[in-house]
Amino acid sequence: MKPLIGIASNPFYSSYADKTLSDIEKGQLDYFWLLSRLTEKICSSVRSAGGIPILLTLTEDGSETEKIASRIDGLILAGGEDITPSLYGEPVNGTLSPNLLRDKFEISLLKKTMELEKPVLGICRGHQIINTALGGTLFQHIPDVRPEWSMHKRPDEMKGYVHGVEILKADLFPSFPAGNGKTMQVNSMHHQAVDVLAPGLEAIAVTSDGLIEGAYMPGYRYLAGVQWHPECLSASDEIQAGIFKEMVNASR
Repeated sequence: MKPLIGIASNPFYSSYADKTLSDIEKGQLDYFWLLSRLTEKICSSVRSAGGIPILLTLTEDGSETEKIASRIDGLILAGGEDITPSLYGEPVNGTLSPNLLRDKFEISLLKKTMELEKPVLGICRGHQIINTALGGTLFQHIPDVRPEWSMHKRPDEMKGYVHGVEILKADLFPSFPAGNGKTMQVNSMHHQAVDVLAPGLEAIAVTSDGLIEGAYMPGYRYLAGVQWHPECLSASDEIQAGIFKEMVNASR
C-alpha cells in the first residue's frame, strides 16, 4: 500500500473565508503564493516517490494532533515563516513575522509523531523546527553573523543551484554522492539557520562557510532535516528526488 504522508505547510485560517484578494497586501499575497507553490511541489515529489500526500491544517486541539499523528505514516514539515525565538530561549533579534500558532502545532505534531516512531522529514523551516523542538538554537539572521552568508537568501533561484554542501553521512541518503566528504549542489532561500544542534541530532551536510544544512537522528527509524528545498529540484535531479523516495520508503 502507498503510505500516507502528512504535510504541515502553508497554514489556512478561518478568517480567510471572509477575505477577498483586494483585502490582502501584495507582499502577503506574493508570499502566500510562494508557499502554495512550494507545497504543490512537495505533493508532486511525494506522489512521484510512491506516497500519498495529505495536507494538514492547523489545530490547537491536542487530541486532533494526536489523531493526525496516529493516522499518517510519515510527516513532512515544510518551509514558511520564521520560528518564534522564545521557543529556543532568545529575544527577537532579526526574526521576521514569526507564527507562534504554527510553531506550536508543528512542534506538538512532531513530538507525537516521534512518540509513534514514524518517519519525519523537515525542509528549510521544517529542518529548523525539528532542531528547535528538540532543544537546539537558530541564527535569527545569518548575514548579521557573517555578511557572506547573505548569499543563502536567494528566492529568485528556487529552481536553480546556489552553493554546494559537503556530505558527512552519505549512508543515510543512498541517493547522495557515495562516500563521505563528497559535495553536491543545492538551492538556497533562507535567512535563518541552525546554530547549536539539538541533543541527539548529528549533522549530515554542511556548507564550506560553516552552516549546518542537514541533520538527522541516529538510531531513530527516519528523522532528517535539510535546509534547502529539494522539492524545487526533484523533477530533474535524481539526488533530490531520492530524498523523498527514501522518506516514503521508510514510511511503508
